Amino acid sequence: MIYANMLWEAFELDLEKLKGYPLWYADYEPVPQTPYDFDIWQYSNEGDVSGITGAFDLDIWITKKSIDKKE
Repeated sequence: MIYANMLWEAFELDLEKLKGYPLWYADYEPVPQTPYDFDIWQYSNEGDVSGITGAFDLDIWITKKSIDKKE
């Protein structure tokens, strides 16, 4: 798993060489700003749940939906 924000993706990583690894993308904008594919989007670092002390990250795991074609 590779964890990065858009600056790391664009300037530090060679994503072509890392194609086989899942990407965990951190971006706290309303929608992801990256042009690259990713598997997990960390959309906040200010999560709040009753009973848990302190803020924590909020993430969405993106999966592809399988569509059954009926002929």
